[in-house]
Amino acid sequence: MWNYDFIIPSLIILILFTLFYFSRRRIPIRLNKTFLIILLVEMATILIDGISSKCLEHNSLFPTTFLKIINVVFFMLFLLRGFFFFIFTADILNIRFSRAKLLAAISIIIFTASELLVLTNLFYPSIFDMTEEGYARMTFYNAIYISSFYLAITSLILTVIFKNKITNRKFAASLSFNSVLIIGYIVRIIFSNYLIMDTFCLTSLIIIYLSFENPDFYLDEKTGLFNKEALSLLLPELKPESKPFILGFIINNYSDLREIYSGVQMDTAVAMISDYLTKNQPNLYAFYVRDGRFILVGKNIMHGVKIRKDISKRFSEPWILNENNSIYLDISFVKVSQHLQFTDSEKLLSVLISALNNVSKIDSSNILISEETINITDRNTEIKRAVEKAVEQDSVELFLQPLIDVKTNKIIGAEALSRIRDSDGNIISPVQFIPIAEHNGRIGQLGEQMFEKTCRFIKEHDIKSMGLAWINVNISPIQFMHKNLNNRFSEILNKYGIPADIIHLEITEESMIDYALLQKQIQIMKNSGFQFVLDDYGSGYSNVTRLKSCPFINVKLDMEIVWDYFKRKDKILPTLVETFKQMNFTVTAEGIESIEMADAMKNIGCDFLQGFCFSKPIPAEEFAQKYSINGLKP
Repeated sequence: MWNYDFIIPSLIILILFTLFYFSRRRIPIRLNKTFLIILLVEMATILIDGISSKCLEHNSLFPTTFLKIINVVFFMLFLLRGFFFFIFTADILNIRFSRAKLLAAISIIIFTASELLVLTNLFYPSIFDMTEEGYARMTFYNAIYISSFYLAITSLILTVIFKNKITNRKFAASLSFNSVLIIGYIVRIIFSNYLIMDTFCLTSLIIIYLSFENPDFYLDEKTGLFNKEALSLLLPELKPESKPFILGFIINNYSDLREIYSGVQMDTAVAMISDYLTKNQPNLYAFYVRDGRFILVGKNIMHGVKIRKDISKRFSEPWILNENNSIYLDISFVKVSQHLQFTDSEKLLSVLISALNNVSKIDSSNILISEETINITDRNTEIKRAVEKAVEQDSVELFLQPLIDVKTNKIIGAEALSRIRDSDGNIISPVQFIPIAEHNGRIGQLGEQMFEKTCRFIKEHDIKSMGLAWINVNISPIQFMHKNLNNRFSEILNKYGIPADIIHLEITEESMIDYALLQKQIQIMKNSGFQFVLDDYGSGYSNVTRLKSCPFINVKLDMEIVWDYFKRKDKILPTLVETFKQMNFTVTAEGIESIEMADAMKNIGCDFLQGFCFSKPIPAEEFAQKYSINGLKP
C-alpha cells in the first residue's frame, strides 16, 4: 500500500546529525535548541509514520483503539514538526513573540486548534476513521495541511519582511528550506501512497545545517574557541536581569608582538591561552574575537574577581612555546557591569570590542562598561550621524577666532574653525567630531568644505577692512597625506580668485610622524604658493631639530605649554621662544585668557596671541560684522 523506500535512509541521516550535534560544543541559544527539537521530532515522526503505515496495512491484526492512537500520535508529531520549523524561522529573524503578540497569538491558536482537532479523533472521527474497509480520511483531514501551509507560508512572508535583519546567505537559506517544506506538503497530497514528506523535511534540515548549524561557522580556526559570530548570537539572548558575567581581556601590544616574535609563535601562544581557558574555566563560554582579544561569558557567577585573579596569575608566568622559546604576555581587562541594563546587544558588542582595543592605551589596565559607557557610545553614534549629515549637505559651519599682533594690540589674522550641529541644533565640539571624522574617512571632505568656505568668506568680504592679513585653516594629518590635496586646494583658490598666501595652512605635530612625506607634501604645496604654520607645538612629536628643515612661517604654542608656564615660571618657554625667533619663525601663543597672560607672552617674545581674552570663536558672519572696523584693542 505504501512505499517505504525513503524512511530508512532518512532515519539513518537524522541519527548521524543528532550524534554529531552532541559531539561538538555549542553556545546555548534558541536557534540550536530549536534545531535539536526538530531533529528529535523528525526522527519520532519518521518512526511513527512507518509504524502506523505498516499497522494500517495489516489492520486486522491490531485493535482499532491502538490504530487510532498511533495515527493520532503521528498527526500530532506532523503538526509539531511544522510548528518548530516556523519557530526556527522566527529564531533566525530574531523575532520575539513577546513583542509580536498578534502574530504569536494567531500562530499558536491555529497550531493548538489543529492539535486539539487531532486529539478529538480519539473520540470522534474528525480527521480519519477506521472502518471495515480500513483507513478513511474524514471531513477535517485537510485541516492538517491548512495549518502546515499557514506556518510555512507565514515563515516565507516573515523572511521577506525582515530581510534586512539577516545576511543574504541566511535570507536565501530561510527561503529555501521553507519553500522545500511547502513543496513537500504539495507532493504528499498528490502522491499520498509514498512516504516522501520525511525526505523533504530531511532536505530542509540539511539546508538548515549547512546554513546555520554547522559548528565550524562559529568556531575560530586557530584556537577552537567560539568566534565573534557566535558571540553576536549569544549576547541578544542574555537577560540583563539575570546579571550575566561578561569579562574580556586583550594581549597588550599584540600587533607589535607578532612582529617581534613572528606570527607563528604568537598563534601558538594564543592557542595555548585558548586551551588554558577551556580547561580552567569550564563553566564559561570562551570567545576569541581576533587580534589578541578574548571574551568570557557565563551566567551570574559570584567568583568573577577570582576568575580575573586566576587569569592574571597565569599571565604573570611565561607561556612555554617549546624547549627553547617562552614568551611573557601582558593583558588588560574589560568587564561589563552586572548592573548594566542593556537592550541593544549589537551596541554592547561594539562597545566591548572598542573598549578592548583602547584599554591598553589608557592609564588604567581595567575598564568597567557601565551605563555611562553606553551613553558615551550613543553620543558618538549621534556625532557620526552629524558628521555624515554635514558632509552630505555641506553644512559644516565656518567660525573664526582673531589673532592679535602684540606690537599694535590689533587684529592681524584669524583662525578658521569648523563646527557642526547635532539633531537638536547644538554645537558639537571639534574635539568630539574631528577624531570620528578621521576614523570614518570623512575628514578629507569636511576639511575641503572648510577650505572652500574660508575662500568664499574672503571673496565676499573685505578682510583688509577687518584688519586681517591672513586666515589660518587647519589641515588634519590624515587629510594632509592625500596626494591630490595640492590640486584640490589650488582648484578652489582659482575658483574664487584667491591668492594662496592669504590662507595659511595649520598642521599639527602629529603630521610630523612621517617626516619624509611631510617634507615632500609641504614642498609641493609651497611651490603652489601655500604657507604653513605648525599648530599645537609642545603636544606631540616634533622637536627643534626637525623644525629647522621645515619651511614653517609660524609656530603656535599649544595652550597647555602656555598655561604650564604660568603654573611654574621657568626659563624653558622663554628660551624656546627665543630659539624659534633665531630660526626666523614668528611665534603665536594660544590659550590667552587674561591681560596678564597677554603681557607675559609679549614680554618673552611672542609675536601673536590667540584666546578667549580677545574673543571666543564666533560664526563667520558675526565675525565680519564685529570686526568691520579696523583692528581690535584688548
